[in-house]
Amino acid sequence: MRSLVNTLRAAAGLNQYPFTDATLIGKPIKAVHLTELRTALAEARTALGLPAVSYTQPTLTPHVTAVKRADVQEIKTAHY
Repeated sequence: MRSLVNTLRAAAGLNQYPFTDATLIGKPIKAVHLTELRTALAEARTALGLPAVSYTQPTLTPHVTAVKRADVQEIKTAHY
C-alpha cells in the first residue's frame, strides 16, 4: 500500500512520504502506520483535486485503537 500511495504522490508531484518504519515485513500493523498512510494519501488526493476520504474510524489513536481490516481496505480503495 505504501508503494501505491507513493505512486499517487508522484503523480501529484509530491515526494515520497517518510514513513516511520522502513519496512513492515514481519511487524504487526499499528495505528501509526495507518495514520501515516492516510496522511500521505490525503496530501496526494488534495494535490490532485480529489475529494477527501471518509473513514469508518476517523481517529486512530496509537496504543488505543485496534486496527481493523476495514481500515486497511478503506486505504486500498481510496488510492484510486
